[in-house]
Amino acid sequence: MLNKSNNAFAYKYFRVYFLGTFFGQNAYRLGVVTQSILLWKLVGTELSLGIGAASLALPMIIFNLFGGVLADRYESRVLLFIVSLLGMLSFIGISLLDFFDYIEFWHVIIFSIFSGIICGIDQVSRVAYFPSLVPKSSIKSAVTINTANFSISSVIAPSLAGIIISIFDTYIGFMVASIGWTVMAISTFFLPNRGVDFYQRSILFELTTGFKYIYSQKIILILSILLFTNMLMNFGWLTTLPSYVQRFDGGAKEVGYLFSSCGIGAITGVLLSSRFSPGKYYGHLILFSALLFSVMLFFVSLSENLYLSMVLAAFAHFGNGSLFNTTTVAVQIRLPEIIRGRVMGIFIITGSIGIIGGLWTGLWASMIGLRLGMMIGPTVIIVLVILIYITQKQIRYLHENPECD
Repeated sequence: MLNKSNNAFAYKYFRVYFLGTFFGQNAYRLGVVTQSILLWKLVGTELSLGIGAASLALPMIIFNLFGGVLADRYESRVLLFIVSLLGMLSFIGISLLDFFDYIEFWHVIIFSIFSGIICGIDQVSRVAYFPSLVPKSSIKSAVTINTANFSISSVIAPSLAGIIISIFDTYIGFMVASIGWTVMAISTFFLPNRGVDFYQRSILFELTTGFKYIYSQKIILILSILLFTNMLMNFGWLTTLPSYVQRFDGGAKEVGYLFSSCGIGAITGVLLSSRFSPGKYYGHLILFSALLFSVMLFFVSLSENLYLSMVLAAFAHFGNGSLFNTTTVAVQIRLPEIIRGRVMGIFIITGSIGIIGGLWTGLWASMIGLRLGMMIGPTVIIVLVILIYITQKQIRYLHENPECD
């Protein structure tokens, strides 16, 4: 029997949520990797990979915003069931098109747009929902475990995708992904309701309330800008992996292994950052994490060896995992429950921006080459981190306990 402490795993419903999310996130990641490999097979350009990423990310951004309103207005558990069911059906659909060899570039783009809508609502419903499964004293633990769950999927799913596609084909990758969404849908039947805000206003009013709250809270505003810019400038390099591994004569398996190296680094960053108790230097940890991600990406872009790239990418994503976890914890513990969905709907856009960053990286790579294209984003982030450190004392000495701000 787990001790009812600050460990989120001590609570039954959180464990059920974790299991469903594990399968749901692996389904999502498996679909993203399979889609990238399919696009590379159909078209074979960095720009096509960027377009595919943008067609996924843009609807995610829109529905992250409105999904936050939905999560506060309607029952999050029901929303999670609906989007999981739709996710399962969409993966089965594209798998059949691929199997019967009817698949074309525009089919993949339509699938990406639909997936973006599903994932946009899914993501914000999750981040609004899971804090309600534990007491406030366990929120830091819950955020860390939830973030680690996402990172674990970035290890398992890409490796699984690479193996499946190299042995079978992309249509099997999509079909296996549909199973993950099915398990997530089933798990919602064993979860409690979160509750909704019964005092409902117009959707536009609800949406602007979230933006106004973030704007009024300087700490949350700056952390959101940092994470948003970091994901836009840096994270998109993952979308170009099919092109990156071709430098080393790699294929689907190598794409999966490099994705997994990034995931291992991210998990380690998430878990280790959760063990630190830096007190008033929590802001230092956040800024160092952003700096580490950017500096290591420079070395990844210069690498001439695939195995060295895997090690360097792991260190880079150690920084990104730490950054995402520490900023999310800092924001979540400062939010009142009544507005959590609307604010996190805006904050979670950072994940979608990371995907659309693939268009940014792909565009630069198509003009000046992948190596130089990968260097532009990290340069921007290094400058931003230095500016925040010099000018923003509230972030420089951000305390891990909001009562000490």
